[in-house]
Amino acid sequence: MNCDPDFLQKLYSSSIADKLKTANNLYDQFYDQLTTDDSLNRALEKLQFLEKELSAHMTAMNMGAQCVQCASKEGGGCCSLYMAGETDAVQMLMNLLIGIEVRRVRDDGFECCFLGPAGCLFAFKPMFCLNYNCTHIKEKSGSAMLQKLEQLSGNLLRHQYFVEQMILGIICE
Repeated sequence: MNCDPDFLQKLYSSSIADKLKTANNLYDQFYDQLTTDDSLNRALEKLQFLEKELSAHMTAMNMGAQCVQCASKEGGGCCSLYMAGETDAVQMLMNLLIGIEVRRVRDDGFECCFLGPAGCLFAFKPMFCLNYNCTHIKEKSGSAMLQKLEQLSGNLLRHQYFVEQMILGIICE
């Protein structure tokens, strides 16, 4: 398999259902190669560490409760149905590789289909989901907390891109 334009289109620009199917197919097809690659395993471990560091900071900022409260309003807040399409098949595959059951949690036509009762089911999320901070978050957080949030989000996203490139190198050989 190589990363020709049609394959890249399937990974990044297809429907949510097609991206989910592609991620699961890649997981099944490349599981042995992906899980036995020492460099990738170390990179995924670091990615999980960075995600836990960011999650801890978000918890300290009480973002989970704020975001779930907003998401439960009509229209889904930031976690609207539209946002599910921002996730690509490689992000889904990364989540599968760390043991997350990637699936549609809801299909209500308003909220992101990956939004569960406790928030997003993904550890590794699209850039928009990590970079957008609404006025509620900004108003309830000091500048030092927001600066740290941006720093931790940036660290995670840079490493997430690095891991994505590693995965593409394996599946596009």
